Amino acid sequence: RGSPKWQQDYNGLPTGPLGRYKIEAINATDSCIMYRGFEYLDGLEHVTDIKLEKCMYIQDECLQRLSQTSTLQKSLQQLKIISCGNVTDKGILALHKLTNLEYLYLSDLPGIREKETTFRVLQQALPKLQLELDLE
Repeated sequence: RGSPKWQQDYNGLPTGPLGRYKIEAINATDSCIMYRGFEYLDGLEHVTDIKLEKCMYIQDECLQRLSQTSTLQKSLQQLKIISCGNVTDKGILALHKLTNLEYLYLSDLPGIREKETTFRVLQQALPKLQLELDLE
């Protein structure tokens, strides 16, 4: 919030008075983010949308860490996980802690083996969740 364009490199984040800009969305497509990087999400109170696409280091523990971030439990509304080959049912089930999640898009996740059970449990935990799947 406060900037008309996507910030492509964190080294180029604008400076100035604290609170002037708010991070509302994260597009981590083709990024090298891994478990340790998720600690930097602590304290981000305005993130409503995260996209994890082609992130080869994303695994279940990353999604568990994401789901345990208290600010994201309150703010995150949309999550897209695409072509992250190390994600399994366990990581998807951990998303139940994101109580304000409204939309979840999952695509090209070969590690998800128990699709029906996993998604039924997730829908029961998050009844207002719109789940879109492209997992064939």
